[in-house]
Amino acid sequence: MAENSILAVDFGNIHTRAVLIDLVEGAYRVIASAEERTTAGFPIDNVGVGLRRVVEKLSVLTGRQLLSRDGRVITPEAVDRTGVDIFLTTASVGRPLRTVVIGLYPEMSIASVLRAAAGTYVKIVEVISAVDRRSGEERLNAVALANPDLIVIAGGTEDGARDPILEMARLTRLAIRLTRRSVPPTVLYAGNSVLRESIHEIFQNVAQVIYAENVRPSLRREQVEDARAQLAVAFDAFSEHRGMGFDQVSYQSRMGILPTAQSYDSIVRYLGTTVGRGQGGVLAVDVGSAVSTMSASVGGSVSTSIRTDIGLGHSADSTLDAAGLEHISAWLPFIADDDEITGYALNKTLRPATIPQIRRTLYLEHALLRTALRTLLDAARPLWTPDTALDDHREPMPPLSRIIAAGAALTGTGRPGMSAMLLLDALQPVGAARLQMDSAALIPALGALARLNPTAVVQVLDAGGLEDLGTAISLSGKPRHGRAALQVTVRKENGETDKFTVEGGRLHCYALPIGVSATVSVRARGAGLNIGGRRGIKLEVVGGTAGLILDARGRPLPLENALKARAQQIVGWYADATGDPVYEIPEDWLTARKVEPNVESVLDRDSRGKDRVASVVTPAKAEADTAPTAKPADRGSRLPRRRGRGAETEAANIPEPGAANSAPEDDLDDLRTLFP
Repeated sequence: MAENSILAVDFGNIHTRAVLIDLVEGAYRVIASAEERTTAGFPIDNVGVGLRRVVEKLSVLTGRQLLSRDGRVITPEAVDRTGVDIFLTTASVGRPLRTVVIGLYPEMSIASVLRAAAGTYVKIVEVISAVDRRSGEERLNAVALANPDLIVIAGGTEDGARDPILEMARLTRLAIRLTRRSVPPTVLYAGNSVLRESIHEIFQNVAQVIYAENVRPSLRREQVEDARAQLAVAFDAFSEHRGMGFDQVSYQSRMGILPTAQSYDSIVRYLGTTVGRGQGGVLAVDVGSAVSTMSASVGGSVSTSIRTDIGLGHSADSTLDAAGLEHISAWLPFIADDDEITGYALNKTLRPATIPQIRRTLYLEHALLRTALRTLLDAARPLWTPDTALDDHREPMPPLSRIIAAGAALTGTGRPGMSAMLLLDALQPVGAARLQMDSAALIPALGALARLNPTAVVQVLDAGGLEDLGTAISLSGKPRHGRAALQVTVRKENGETDKFTVEGGRLHCYALPIGVSATVSVRARGAGLNIGGRRGIKLEVVGGTAGLILDARGRPLPLENALKARAQQIVGWYADATGDPVYEIPEDWLTARKVEPNVESVLDRDSRGKDRVASVVTPAKAEADTAPTAKPADRGSRLPRRRGRGAETEAANIPEPGAANSAPEDDLDDLRTLFP
């Protein structure tokens, strides 16, 4: 019997999203999508609750019963259309797998393993090779002290090296015994297949072993697809062991719990094959609460990068360290000291689901988003192709034909033009690129489905499952402000023609309705200006939610250094993108604030005669134009959270060194360690 209906659920750190796909007139289409809060953390500690909520919402939207009385997804679909034929789950929630990679040579087997692991939520904590100069004892200590969840062993071509691999496997066995974890790490063997029986004997009664095809069967051949699939198996096993209801969800799902990032890798790989030669690559980016992912298909090569230290919620604080406070300040149209920026990030870490409530915090949020996305891009770009390996981050981007954005910070602005502007600000593409958004977690669903029904994936993507923002045409060079930089002619399918110019330094969203086709001719006006290396381009476009986006600001994007000029520049771009009136930045935002010392250290002596330092907090004066933010004394010395009412009590509580280690090793809710 044909399996037609598919329910796919993606568990993020903040949101749980569900998509229902089914046959409509002989073709697969998205029937409905829904979103609920993820319930992996306190106080529920069970993702199954969020699963039931989001599926119930789908049932209301579609009128179909999808859950049984005991709360399980009904499979397969019955004749009365209750249930679904296939239930799939993906997840990015929780911490990544701490992973140790062991191989023969860094440039061969180890490099292949790292490429295979690119689409899985792993954190490489140790790499050991046969040419490692450390002694056997030092290697043993390195593996044991890394406290891994997963150990990947690779090396040796087929019928090649044996003894060095077995020696490292025995060292790994001893290290696992030394760790004495309640759940020993999983071992993934992806080396010389002749040694599988020996590997089984070495790790028998010590650790679970998963086998994959040799990632380097010969010196000139690499095969990482099976290793990627087995890494997904390891991720599923890890998800089951960490509790919080993942074991029950995995039991219901057809393929267990797959890592969300692998779906991005699969879908971008497919979309890259649909692009004609010389038309540019495909880029997909997901800026989440705790983890950010970027997948790129450029020049026939596919690369996926995962950053567990970049996010706008749980990882907002670590994003400051990764991106740098000075780069965030450069995107603010007002003066903000380090304490204000740090305090905002700390409060986001404590309350990752909060959204900006006033204009000032909106600017802070978007500055953090832009720098997070740019930091992710600068780290990922050298891995795309050999041609980009030595690229300077200030050099123009490789041509991209399609850019897909995911993550609530990008897709949940409520203004398509604003979402497009944020993408253009951070990525700075050149030439023409089609901008799309995935607000319903469709890519994770399709990536998982591709293993079972690739036809459905192709049909859903071709049917416009992703939201089209529109085509963005970007000018390169240094246009002169106030002078025409782009000459534009738009000929719509109904014969109507519009001609206009776009001034340098401006962003223009032309109102081209969704689904309306048009022929667009754009020509650069001015010395040294070009559009993707050409003076003019002519192309067929289809309107999107943001229309047709014309970016005449230049490349690289010229941010003003003077504060007042930058304030006018940034708020002008917001007005261009949204069509709203220009918001004038208040004068007091443009002058440095006089901040009274909010921490006074006094020497005190306790009853036992020991010296101690007591920190006396002086509440900062509340201002009408600012939201409550944490007020750390300085970067690296942060105040504990005080109990009580009022804005001054909302300081972030950061644990003492070593406090995080006291949490259970399978605890996914990292924020739990922030509370006393």
